Amino acid sequence: MSEIPHRAGPEWAWALNAGRAVTLVVLAAATIALAAPEHRVLAASALAVSLCGSAYGLRHGPGQWVQRLIGLTLFAAGGVTLLAVDGRAPGWLACGVAVIAGLARLPARAGLIFAGTVIVATCLAPLARDDLEDVPMMAAICGAALVVALVVTGARNRAVTAEQLLEAEQSARESAAERDRLTERQRIAREIHDILAHTLSAQTVQLEGARLLLDRGAAPAEVRERILVAQRMAREGLEQTRRAVQSLRGDARPLVEVLRKLADDADARYEESGTPWSLAPPAALTVERVIQEGLTNARKHAPGAAVTVTIAYMPDALRAEVHDTGATSPPQAPPDGGYGLTGMRERAALIGADLLTGPHGKGYRICLTLPRSGPSASSSPTTSAWSATASS
Repeated sequence: MSEIPHRAGPEWAWALNAGRAVTLVVLAAATIALAAPEHRVLAASALAVSLCGSAYGLRHGPGQWVQRLIGLTLFAAGGVTLLAVDGRAPGWLACGVAVIAGLARLPARAGLIFAGTVIVATCLAPLARDDLEDVPMMAAICGAALVVALVVTGARNRAVTAEQLLEAEQSARESAAERDRLTERQRIAREIHDILAHTLSAQTVQLEGARLLLDRGAAPAEVRERILVAQRMAREGLEQTRRAVQSLRGDARPLVEVLRKLADDADARYEESGTPWSLAPPAALTVERVIQEGLTNARKHAPGAAVTVTIAYMPDALRAEVHDTGATSPPQAPPDGGYGLTGMRERAALIGADLLTGPHGKGYRICLTLPRSGPSASSSPTTSAWSATASS
């Protein structure tokens, strides 16, 4: 059985040291004052043994319980010697303190063996001077020491348990803070990748195309068109970066305003129903990205189609969707890298939402369902209805 670690604070350490000092002073003064003259030399020797044992035990920490056991044994041996030599000397004080300290400061098994040995020796010590009357009194003193030891040990156990709980709580708080920091770093990295990586790669393609056209002696109008596309991508990338930074700071524009502007810029119809309720910045940014991706897909794959952005605030969920009526002209090659449906699904999963995509009539629809409370988006009535519609 292991010893409970000793972790006394400054005030407890001061109290323990003061108690030890008072005990030693009282023991020394009472021994000198009460011992019979003919026994003072032997009593002084026994007192010296107790003082040496106390000093030796105090020099070692909680992990050196064997050395502490030796010190307590010397301390108790001095007290037992005093009891055996002179009944008036306060040897019982050293024995009682040794029992208390042994049970409180030693491992459980060693403490019990030590305390039992000291109690037996204390009760039998008066027999060395043929004094049977002191035996019951010594037994009572040892019983009182046992009670005090149990109280002290229980208090120390509760104090150590409380401190361990505080340390565990502090560790849990630190782990949660570290997890939040890692989550935030991942979110920032994802925004940088989704915006800068795609935008810059698309600009590189356009500028490389412009260079090749120049090398082939193409008409200036063709080269100029490539450069204008790259310039437009740069402006869009800067605007998207600014909105992402605002969202990361928590001071982004209202979501309704952002979505309406996205719909207006894409010549799409904007429809909204229900009473708007606030979203956390990560959730609001995900909704914005889904609408942006839906509008980009409609422009790339369904040119000339009528596009509608629908935002429905329901009591238990938010539904954001983009659907088009189908292409009226052949699709063109995508002008930029886009964000991708796979990335949108990953974003939706991070906020506990459900992203569903698929044909809708002659066109295509992208639908995000975000539960208002709880991540169980897949079980919401809205999602189930949309799944049935998408599969029809």
